[in-house]
Amino acid sequence: MKNSFRLAPFALMTIVSLLTFSLLGISNAKAQSYAQGVASIQMKRKCKDDMPRKREDYDAALSSAKVNSIRSWTAQKSTAFAELYQNSEQEIIGQIDTYLLNPVILSKCDKKTFTISVRSVVNESALGQLMARNKPQNSVRSRMTAVFVARKQVSVKSYDAKVTKINETQEFSEAEQSADVSGSGMAASGYSSTRTVNTTGGSTERKSDRIAWDVFQSDGLDAAVNETFSSFGFRVIDSAQVAGRFPGFDVNQFREEFGVGDDLTPETKNSAFNAIAGKIPLLIIATVDVLGSQVNEEGTGAIEVIVSVKAQVYQDDGLFYETVASVAPTQRKAAGQSASAAETDALVLAAKAASTEIVNQLNAQGIQ
Repeated sequence: MKNSFRLAPFALMTIVSLLTFSLLGISNAKAQSYAQGVASIQMKRKCKDDMPRKREDYDAALSSAKVNSIRSWTAQKSTAFAELYQNSEQEIIGQIDTYLLNPVILSKCDKKTFTISVRSVVNESALGQLMARNKPQNSVRSRMTAVFVARKQVSVKSYDAKVTKINETQEFSEAEQSADVSGSGMAASGYSSTRTVNTTGGSTERKSDRIAWDVFQSDGLDAAVNETFSSFGFRVIDSAQVAGRFPGFDVNQFREEFGVGDDLTPETKNSAFNAIAGKIPLLIIATVDVLGSQVNEEGTGAIEVIVSVKAQVYQDDGLFYETVASVAPTQRKAAGQSASAAETDALVLAAKAASTEIVNQLNAQGIQ
């Protein structure tokens, strides 16, 4: 059909593979990241059967669409990731089929204009390895320790709004008198008026909700985080080992304070910094919060869990531990046949997303 998108014949095998993959498991599908791009070319001759007459025209349009898709996908990532991508873009474009998998291709032809759209699975693992190789090189990577605290809401205390009302009254008076004196007598006249103005207003002040958290040990969370950092060459020291060797680095105190708030007290932070200063230059502190669960809307009966992660990275500069990277609250979700399975998968996905973003920011700054 002319002037409408259709499946390109070269993409039929790809569609079969995608359908096969979708049957393998819900949780894996949720972890996929997709890139989509569109490109158009002008041809010297009209299309035949809704396709370019020359294969090279088709290939040129498809290549441009793939490049546009990876660039569009990168534009949605962090600044640090984008900078690393720029260092590797020519190599990525030269081997783009390594980084864009299972493409689904649609095309349409309008006289001499051929338009093609492609949607692919992004091979984030291969991209990460390439950008790690192309990062600024300094020396052997630093020691680091990471504390990722998993939490669930136990209770939320809400406060009523405090309302302040203001009522102001102002009264204005005006008066005027005049007199006329003549040879035969005197006459006088005058008038007065009063005007009242009422002004009302006020303000409403609401106190933030107070949330109590259940801090718990999540299977696989530490392993997922350490796997990411180790794969990029960092020398990861388990936080339990750090706590056992350096008094003042109190992981239990971290958990206790994160049970009642979203940050550590200055005393707890400084105690941890002093304990590892000169020994472990990089410290990562993060919370991974289970926000809720629901039955999957696709009718599979699976449970879907949503998780939010937030992180800060501190580096020892010899005098202070300065903040060198951070991850704003970022959500991930996963589905499973039980709430515990879905929760574990979502926690791992969120932790991996945060740790990967941290590595990208450190690499972009050349921090070893």
